[in-house]
Amino acid sequence: MARKKSDWSQNKLSRYLQEGRGKGEGKNYVPWKKIQDFPSCGRSSRISGWKTNRIHHFFSDQEKKMFFLLDWSDIVFDIKEHYPLQDLELAMKIADQMGIKYPIDSQSSTPYILTTDFMISIKTDEGITDVARTIVSSSELIKKRKVELLELERRYYQNFNINWGVVTEKGISKIFAQNIEWVHSSYNLDDTQQNIKTLKTILKEELNRKNKSIQEITSDLDNVMNLELGTSLSVFKHLLARKEIYCDMSSRKISTKFSTSFIQIK
Repeated sequence: MARKKSDWSQNKLSRYLQEGRGKGEGKNYVPWKKIQDFPSCGRSSRISGWKTNRIHHFFSDQEKKMFFLLDWSDIVFDIKEHYPLQDLELAMKIADQMGIKYPIDSQSSTPYILTTDFMISIKTDEGITDVARTIVSSSELIKKRKVELLELERRYYQNFNINWGVVTEKGISKIFAQNIEWVHSSYNLDDTQQNIKTLKTILKEELNRKNKSIQEITSDLDNVMNLELGTSLSVFKHLLARKEIYCDMSSRKISTKFSTSFIQIK
């Protein structure tokens, strides 16, 4: 729920609301905070989502890692980053009840709109339910002001019966996230092209039959089929991303030197 430094005013608040920030579902959702709002933020990244078919905006490595885990999960239906606590009156009332100062801009005295890192729509037996998750470094949890704002956030969502929680770096699998990132950009290969469809079929057969390294098989296929170097490896990543083939993604970082014996074909 950390706020990035930028000029904040009533005019900017009005503009954000007019732009529909914090509104929409799926590909139509507009995050409250975007990278272009904070040009000096060094760890920012834009990533195209599998589930949402839109560009997501992140300001830290931990946000990005959490996103990869969510995008991979079969029970996650929608992912909304930087979701605003847009009922400002309620948020300020909670702060008053807690006896803490609500965050305002020091220059304009305009109240900030606080945000939750992720509002996640999850598929359950009863339908779709939303849960809110805030990414916090474990070292921040000893800071009084941080804890106060987290408690404000918790009470805010309690009013809407939304499950809210904190996720630290200890709750995010670094290896799993790295492996998902490795295959993530290959999810949307154009497999309507005949050569890609053919390559997918042949690659599955080779992976299932030969106990060679991934690198050997994909390089051999590129040569035999006269493909640009790396094409077969991109298709391998595509098959993993689409879960048409399986491997242990969580215990060790995937290497192209791995034997195909660790691959399972769907």
